[in-house]
Amino acid sequence: MGTKHKRLIEGVIDWDNLQLAHRLARRGKRDRFEVGLFEANLWEELGALQMEMLWGTYQPGRYRAFLVYEPKQREILAAPYRDRVAQHAICSLCGPIWDRSMIYDNYACRPGKGTHAGAARVERWLRGMAASGPVWTLKMDVSKYFASIPHWLAKEVIREKIACPATLLLLDRIIDSTADPRDPNPVGIPVGNLTSQWIANLVGNRLDQWAKRELRLARYARYMDDMVVLVRTKDEALAIREEFDAKLLTMGLRFSKTSVLPASRGVNFLGYRIWPHKRLLRKDSVRRIKRNLRHMQWEYARGLIGVEKVRQRIGSWVAHADHASAENLKRQVLGGVVFKRGSRGD
Repeated sequence: MGTKHKRLIEGVIDWDNLQLAHRLARRGKRDRFEVGLFEANLWEELGALQMEMLWGTYQPGRYRAFLVYEPKQREILAAPYRDRVAQHAICSLCGPIWDRSMIYDNYACRPGKGTHAGAARVERWLRGMAASGPVWTLKMDVSKYFASIPHWLAKEVIREKIACPATLLLLDRIIDSTADPRDPNPVGIPVGNLTSQWIANLVGNRLDQWAKRELRLARYARYMDDMVVLVRTKDEALAIREEFDAKLLTMGLRFSKTSVLPASRGVNFLGYRIWPHKRLLRKDSVRRIKRNLRHMQWEYARGLIGVEKVRQRIGSWVAHADHASAENLKRQVLGGVVFKRGSRGD
């Protein structure tokens, strides 16, 4: 199990750490009313948060719910701003501890990782394996991942490296902040919480450690609930899938979909179809950017967004496309797009 960290609360509530947490929480949100209100009384707000976290009286506030539709419909629960500050303060201390416990090939929400690093790693594996024989791909996705994580499991995984009672109390209250008091076995953590990203990654890390130590999988990678394994035979891939299915059941989770395919058909992972010597954008990525462009044109025509927001959104997709063989596709998708005020649907 390794070292457990017992005295973290002093660092969590350290004044410099709380100020840093505020700066991190407000990034990209400085124009919002609740952020301005918090900043107008910054010392009082941070001081109250510090005392509540120290004495164990901190309680998360009510969430604001809204839907997003990319890449699929999900409900996001947005915590009040002071709670986001509290989460940054906690994760600035706990995050590096948790990160050090994770395997190399976990690419989700970690410094120096991400989708491009994960796709490059799988491409290198394919190149090496394809040179010496057949390759089969096992692809697995967990059903409704954040919404399916039991609270007992969330509390277990945070305790694998953290043993500070005051810090664990804060985390337990955040985990339970969406629970029905009448439910003896609450399930689900809010997608919008910073702590939820870490907890979901720690739940996945339990799978990662088992996959590496018990199954001895050399070419296994994960991005949150999206997992890929490269092996030599179809039978090996099918047997591994059965092992994962049984393991997930012990954690209160289940697959949404799986596939076992020859790698010659390309590995669908992290927004790309990957072969040993090339990557293509997945069709759903192209459909999404086309849909988003139409919606941005509509928003821009009505003055709901400005040029900078359009540039940011397009730039993000172009950066993703630049990691694939997509020059012709970029010209095809973006070549005829025009943004004009008052020009759409009038």
